[in-house]
Amino acid sequence: MIWLTWRQHRVAVLSTAAVFLGLAAWFLLIGSGTRGSLAPSALSDCVGLRFDCGEWQSSLMRLRDLEQTLLPLLPALLGVFLGAPMLSRETEQRTFRYTWTQGITRGHWLKSKVFLLGAVIVLLSTAFSGAYMWLFVPAVPDWGWFDAFNQAMPVFPAMCLFGFALGIAAGALTRKLLVSMALALGGFLAVFLPIVIWIRAAYQAPLSIPADAYTAEARKGWVVDFYFRDAAGSSYDIWEASRQAGMDLSGGFGSKDIEQLNQAGFTEYMSFQPADRFWTFQLIETGIYLWLTAGCIALAYWLLRRKTL
Repeated sequence: MIWLTWRQHRVAVLSTAAVFLGLAAWFLLIGSGTRGSLAPSALSDCVGLRFDCGEWQSSLMRLRDLEQTLLPLLPALLGVFLGAPMLSRETEQRTFRYTWTQGITRGHWLKSKVFLLGAVIVLLSTAFSGAYMWLFVPAVPDWGWFDAFNQAMPVFPAMCLFGFALGIAAGALTRKLLVSMALALGGFLAVFLPIVIWIRAAYQAPLSIPADAYTAEARKGWVVDFYFRDAAGSSYDIWEASRQAGMDLSGGFGSKDIEQLNQAGFTEYMSFQPADRFWTFQLIETGIYLWLTAGCIALAYWLLRRKTL
């Protein structure tokens, strides 16, 4: 099964390795370059993109752009190009018949492929995540780990496994290559985006402090929201507080508007997740993705055994 799996998936595996290891090498290049050319006192703000990094500024800005676009999609692309074709291409081309006539059961065939390709994914995603975290280390003393949450271990490898498993389940469900690829991408985004936008911040209740009490220690955490309180302790977002204060924000919002709200009796507050919750949040989210991974593999196994191919 090892040789057969390699023969069938070598192009996808080699392409995945090139992307993950190429990005890891780029992270190491940026990390070693900034460490070699910048003073330790400037390195933290540089890596955190709060300081002009000279010749490394453009590389770090490109990296930040990738953080917002491509990097979160890497686990989804594993599902699209590695997970979804694993079953759907076999059923479309009917190549599974040769394997199953060699005395290999459906369950053994699926388990062998999942284990072998899953092991490759764990190794590649761990190398990618380790290189990224090493690059980000100089920013941690001042800015904390939360800015690197999606690419950090153990969440990133767990996300990659989920993307892969979701693609397998989509292939088992649809048996159509293009349909399963689209379903894998859409399904991953349907899980990933709600977690990032709403669910992650609710793993533990955030703390609230007045904005003027935003200390260096609090800065290492994750700011979830800003809001305002009146003298009675009621909370308002910026638009409602401004409306009650009789202010017009149609031209934008700035520091002078905050001063005007303060004069009207409103105090700015911020809710944030402290830096020491980072690893707790990582473990919680890793558990979510691993449970989803197990569910997808179980669904694929059930469909493979129950459906007539």
